[in-house]
Amino acid sequence: MTEAKAARKKDWRDEKRAHSPTPISEYFRRSAINDSGLQFEFDDARLNAEAAYARGDYEDGRAWYTECDRIAAEVGYPYDPPLAVTEAPGYVEPKPSDAAKPTGIVFTRVGDRLASGLKPIAWLVRGYVESDSLALLFGDPNCGKSFVAIDLACCIATGREWHGRKTKQGAVFYIAGEGQNGLDRRFAAWSQGNDAPLTDAPIYTSSRPAMLRNEKGAAEVANAVQELVDQTGEIPALIVVDTLARNFGGDENSTEDMGAFVTNLDVFLRKSGEWSAAVLVVHHCGKADKTQGRGNSALRGAIDAEYSLAVDEDKTITMQATKMKDAGFPEPVAFRMRVVEIDGELDEEGEPVTSVVLEGAEHVPPVKGGRVARGRNQTLALSVLRELTEEVRRRALADGRPEAAVRVDRGDWRDRLAAKGINKQRFYELQNALKNAGLIVIESGGWVSLADESPL
Repeated sequence: MTEAKAARKKDWRDEKRAHSPTPISEYFRRSAINDSGLQFEFDDARLNAEAAYARGDYEDGRAWYTECDRIAAEVGYPYDPPLAVTEAPGYVEPKPSDAAKPTGIVFTRVGDRLASGLKPIAWLVRGYVESDSLALLFGDPNCGKSFVAIDLACCIATGREWHGRKTKQGAVFYIAGEGQNGLDRRFAAWSQGNDAPLTDAPIYTSSRPAMLRNEKGAAEVANAVQELVDQTGEIPALIVVDTLARNFGGDENSTEDMGAFVTNLDVFLRKSGEWSAAVLVVHHCGKADKTQGRGNSALRGAIDAEYSLAVDEDKTITMQATKMKDAGFPEPVAFRMRVVEIDGELDEEGEPVTSVVLEGAEHVPPVKGGRVARGRNQTLALSVLRELTEEVRRRALADGRPEAAVRVDRGDWRDRLAAKGINKQRFYELQNALKNAGLIVIESGGWVSLADESPL
């Protein structure tokens, strides 16, 4: 080989080494090769490859570089692309524009996104539950949280309207934190009370709770769901976690634990772009603060929608939105709990097995002005009295008597409440309770007025 040709080969080797893998990657590779005892074999193969290329024997050089690739792969740090490719004469490193597109985060121009049109909200339950979202349903113990969650789940699985609101039918997976027997009774009661068989409905319950703070526990749930997806082709539309406490596996007050819980819900259960499921978490409220879920505030910061539940002395449940991230606040919803005897089921004493089904009820908003009646019926009575008061005021103005006293005939009040299910005896009880609370004034001649409207 001439001196000039040898110089050209040396320059070519130096250029190839300048494009070798990053020092950190090479460091770990060399450490692994040294630890395996193959360093002399690897170095010998590389020297032989370089020598072969230097003398122009490219076939022999490729063979020696292939041996280097084998050793690197054996210790777990393979070259990608292989040395037999990158060290070959004429190899050109791909330009960045030719490289594979990144699979992680990407940025898109806002103008391009707007030009393609805004996507409407994909509702699972119109106005209440979005697809591909994280929602929270919280309240005191025994306020009906699980009954509401089951009601939502069954309506979505069967495609039935949820108390007058349209639903998008889809598969539901219910991660149960409590006994299966009690849960089965509730599903049976819903099916019977709504005359809607669940035999072929795509709704599934877990055999036990899952520790969703841990990646392993969340991945176990995701794998179990995926098995059913593969078998049935039914992609989850809703995944219910009932309750957070029974499916957590950590400290609810810890920012780190709650953050891990939320991340696992997003990554393993919600799966945006693949399942795009809605995840509904059933949770307890705090002992002192009844206005939000118990535990670390990282949960409330992460959720898309939040609903509080409360039950009054008449066993009426009220569900009210307390957070809606990307949609308007829907109207509160009220339910009555109706006991159902499950057909063909008797307990060990021969008595019928019962459970509860929810029926829609009229929502009665709290009384304005800061004074709230104690019970739902008292609140209803005050609300009706306010309606009648406004009707009297409008008639007086229409008749040109703006100065007229605004008071209501007690008979009209009693009749209006009777139309809403309040019997005569209950009416007098409510009247006396509201009078004693200083909320109304009963006047002579059969008149009644609100305390802040009375001329007395």
